[in-house]
Amino acid sequence: MALKLGYLLPTREQIMDGRPEAAPLLSLAERAERLGYASIWVGDSLLARPRYEPLTLLAGVAGRTHRNWARRFYYEHCVTL
Repeated sequence: MALKLGYLLPTREQIMDGRPEAAPLLSLAERAERLGYASIWVGDSLLARPRYEPLTLLAGVAGRTHRNWARRFYYEHCVTL
């Protein structure tokens, strides 16, 4: 089985640095597509630092890239109580 690498968009870092624009993240997703990454990842957390809303951001990624990511999008939501 071949190794497949994914790319985690730095959503928390953008917000924490006071740069809430989504365009740079969408550009990173386009670059990841050009570089041949197998998947795009977006983190989420209810209790951690603020981030972009993941499903909306992934919808933006789908609109800006040409690859069929439908089976490659990963939305991981973990809550530890």
